[in-house]
Amino acid sequence: MGPTRLLCPLEHHLIRSPLMKYFFYDILFHGFFAATLPYVLYKAATTEKYREGLGERFGRVKREKLSSLSGPGPGIWIHAVSVGETRAVLPLLKVLRENHPNARILFSTTTRTGQAVAAAECGPLIDALVYFPLDFSWAVKNVIREFKPDIFIDTEKEIWPNLFKALHDNSVPIVIVNGSISERSFRRFLKFGFFFADIFSKISFFCAGTGADFERALALGVREEQAMVTGNLKFDQRPGSGTHLTEGLKKNLGLKSGEILFVAGSTHSGEDEIILSAFKELLERYGNLRLAIAPRHPERFTEVEGLINKSGLTYDKRSAPKASTEKAGKDKGDGGAKVFLLDTMGELNSLYEFAHVAFVGGSLVPGIGGHNLLEPAALGKPVLFGPYVHTCGVMAELLSEAGGGVMVRDQRELAAELGRLAGDKKLRESMGAAAREVVKKNSGAVRKTLQVIEGLL
Repeated sequence: MGPTRLLCPLEHHLIRSPLMKYFFYDILFHGFFAATLPYVLYKAATTEKYREGLGERFGRVKREKLSSLSGPGPGIWIHAVSVGETRAVLPLLKVLRENHPNARILFSTTTRTGQAVAAAECGPLIDALVYFPLDFSWAVKNVIREFKPDIFIDTEKEIWPNLFKALHDNSVPIVIVNGSISERSFRRFLKFGFFFADIFSKISFFCAGTGADFERALALGVREEQAMVTGNLKFDQRPGSGTHLTEGLKKNLGLKSGEILFVAGSTHSGEDEIILSAFKELLERYGNLRLAIAPRHPERFTEVEGLINKSGLTYDKRSAPKASTEKAGKDKGDGGAKVFLLDTMGELNSLYEFAHVAFVGGSLVPGIGGHNLLEPAALGKPVLFGPYVHTCGVMAELLSEAGGGVMVRDQRELAAELGRLAGDKKLRESMGAAAREVVKKNSGAVRKTLQVIEGLL
């Protein structure tokens, strides 16, 4: 239970004034952190990723990073939660850097995977990369005081009360880009409307991804003249905007003429078993089928390798080429492993380039909501996805309507659809072309969003 949930009983009694609301939120946030501190300390002691950027999470940015942010240009702070948001904002970041070569650009992410992708793909475009500070009033104020931003650009859906108040108090415009408010988040914000109405009113401009996001933003307190539908920045991503295709990856794959590569990207726990079973089922009919799996989180690499090993399929992995299991077997009669495990970060987009069919994970199991369907679509690949796509529902709907994507609900449907595509080259090509056309038709969000930002800089 987060700190905002604890505010509800206080609504009509103690926090009538805006200042008192933030005062009690700050107390509850500290209390919530204190309650979870033993767990946090345990994870920090046993897991490296919890120690990484610890000072930055408490608002302490290293001196060398701050020195790289000095200069006369405008200070632009861009925040992206993780991998998907980082890649979504990349086209906008490129144009901002072109238009403002002297700008001081601070880029923050919440997750370690977000840091890795930002370092690899945004490196030349930014001046400093940091972990996003926890929403303690003193922590966020310290970052603002040290960096002195002229604008804060928040990607997609994160709302932080203390940060927004501190930015507003320092006359720093707050722009939400790729603005997304799910139905679930909308209901939660409405439930605590006595508190969140003031927070949403501090947003200088809400660039909504869809009409539904626009309407929800208005209902939550954003003024109508300070919001518009700009579209989804992810439609402006182009092949090559991520990590460039590497010869090493191509060599590791060892894809032979006539082989069909099925790439399952951004997979989560519970999905890999379904994918491996569907793939094994199809191997009897399609001996030329290959599978590449890219788990969403690096801490699952070993787990997924174990699942592949347990399946009896031969495999190679990116981190250790030719380290495949040496099973006696028919599936290695051609001298190549049937499964490829991408156990590195930042190369999924490159892997999609080799795909003949792509599946995007986080969608076959509940609780995640799906990941970016447009990465393979922009490359002209047929896109498969599961039924749990509430975070990318518009993309899924557009791809389905255009014939560029298909929803599969379980192992049986995944095997059936993959088999249909594996046996029909013309179908793969027509679906891939339809997927690419969806991306092309819906592009333009960067231009609209940039106009908003330029007007506030």
